[in-house]
Amino acid sequence: MQEILVAVDGSEASKRALLFALKIAKSMSLKVSVITVIQSRLQGYRAGYFSFVDRHILQELRDFGKKVLDEAEEVGKKEGVTLGTHLLETENEVYEEIVDFLSKSKDIWLLVLGSFGHSLRDRIILGSTTQRVLFEIGRRNLSVPVVVVP
Repeated sequence: MQEILVAVDGSEASKRALLFALKIAKSMSLKVSVITVIQSRLQGYRAGYFSFVDRHILQELRDFGKKVLDEAEEVGKKEGVTLGTHLLETENEVYEEIVDFLSKSKDIWLLVLGSFGHSLRDRIILGSTTQRVLFEIGRRNLSVPVVVVP
């Protein structure tokens, strides 16, 4: 069965992306999978010894990710759509994990993203994760359409 993949992070844009995906799924009788990604390692070449996230902070990130997915499930129930949820943990970049998940599933018909996560949005059109997801999908020559919701 074809499905829509939505990447959420708890931001307002990702909440709007979820609502958009649910409307499409409901009208077309599609399944919806929702993912959120947490990083278990800090990025950057200067992180060195400090690159691994403290276990207490990591647990807080896991708890937050679970909360985001629980909220998504509640929204899905209100809209009459059952969701599959996935909390992904990675040492890589968030965008890589999103595209890896997308590339491994043969049933994903559409990817829906919010335009911005929790980053500053003063002078740019898209958030960095969204930009990188779009670039990586093109680089890997994946044929899944992407909708970016403001």
